[in-house]
Amino acid sequence: MRTRFWRALLWLLSAMVVLGLGAWFLLLRPVPQAATNDPARLFNHGSIGNETAQGLPYWIWRVLPKVFPELLPGDQDGYGAIGLFWPQGDPVPVGLSIKTLGAIPRVAPNCAFCHQGSYRLAPEDPAHLVTAGPGTRIDPQSYIRFVTRAAGDPRFTADRLMEEIEAIYDMPFWERLIYHYVLIPATRAALARQAAQFAWMDTRPDWGPGRIDPFNPVKFQNLGLSDDGTIGNSDMMPLWDLQSVAPTPLRRFALHWDGLQTDLRETVVSGAIGDGLDYHAFPATEPALTEMQRIISRTLPPPSPFSPARPASDPFHVDAAAVAAGWAIYVRDCAECHDAGGARNRTPIPVVELGTDRHRLDMWTEAAKERYLAYEPGHDWGFRYFAKTDGYVAVPLTGLWLKGPYLHNGSVPSLAALLTPPAGRPKVFWRGSDLVDPVNGGFVSVEGGDVQRRLWRYDTALPGNANGGHLWGTDLDPASKAALLAYLKTL
Repeated sequence: MRTRFWRALLWLLSAMVVLGLGAWFLLLRPVPQAATNDPARLFNHGSIGNETAQGLPYWIWRVLPKVFPELLPGDQDGYGAIGLFWPQGDPVPVGLSIKTLGAIPRVAPNCAFCHQGSYRLAPEDPAHLVTAGPGTRIDPQSYIRFVTRAAGDPRFTADRLMEEIEAIYDMPFWERLIYHYVLIPATRAALARQAAQFAWMDTRPDWGPGRIDPFNPVKFQNLGLSDDGTIGNSDMMPLWDLQSVAPTPLRRFALHWDGLQTDLRETVVSGAIGDGLDYHAFPATEPALTEMQRIISRTLPPPSPFSPARPASDPFHVDAAAVAAGWAIYVRDCAECHDAGGARNRTPIPVVELGTDRHRLDMWTEAAKERYLAYEPGHDWGFRYFAKTDGYVAVPLTGLWLKGPYLHNGSVPSLAALLTPPAGRPKVFWRGSDLVDPVNGGFVSVEGGDVQRRLWRYDTALPGNANGGHLWGTDLDPASKAALLAYLKTL
């Protein structure tokens, strides 16, 4: 009797081991992505190790817009509704990676989800992708809400999703079983948990296209801090020419809008952690993150279309004499903060001096800094350079023509408006266009000004959206403003 018991227990344990290994082999075993020599492709689609936490099985991700089109902005039926750039023929848009776990490809966001730009010089032009650019059109909040609200919809069932999947993919029988009985129910449960984690968003003003609250999710989910009601809404920065932030023996250079980091490697790694990387996936992911760091260190924006060399009748023509006069004003009034050799370049300017909206600054706290420095005590991430500052960083003006709207919270629609005293700046404007404004600099920002894009109403009266401050250049005479504007357009 006792022998039979131990034999049965041994069989049970053996079966559990076999089932566990089988489940790991089919669903969890990481399969390396195919190697590529194309730096842009690695940045745009490379894995950052977050598939376990953030990955959706590819075919579930693929059919969600077909099943739930009304949950996307504008009731559209594709991921283009949230501003993602999707080259024809690619299996996913820029900013999403595909990595196989076991036998199942998973889709997860990567760095390029927020750091991708595009532009058009005329309404009828196709959009040009700008690698590592500011995410002018990207709406990450709408993406989060779309997938989580879809999971909470009664139509999110195995039968309904499999019907849509099988209409476009002849799925093998074994894969159908896994999707029907394991992946679809597990994905629905995981997205329900994610909906609860992001419920705090509904108590703040919406982000809108081109903006994100990047660190409140980290505070509440990774660092375990309680909801403090702060608002971190800010524009998604471009990642260009970051070799310029390499420390020197005399100084370190600030990263992020508020300078909360002064080390590029730590910024890359902590960014991946915020998007779902854990220490289990880090060893296999670190080489890709290192390569992405090299890419953003040397990537530059496309040259500005504004040029004196264009014909005078061209909307992007700027007068050579005006550009020269504007350069002199820039050297006198702006270079100290914004030129690569400026004493205050890449340093936080105190918010009491700058005068811009302070919500994003107050969102990052001393407690958050201390917890990130000691993140996961059981695993040494080597973080040393998190900081808490009292201002916003004076950033270089590289690619300025592609960085609109302006200020850290994107509250000023154009360069012309930025040179206007705050009382005269637009109180309401429209974001989400990638059609360059040849007159004012930046992108078209009037209602109905770009019929090819979903535009979003930005209200400066909402908390976190104020458009005051940064008074440099606002007191120039009209001729000097015009000259400075002509020069700034060429950057």
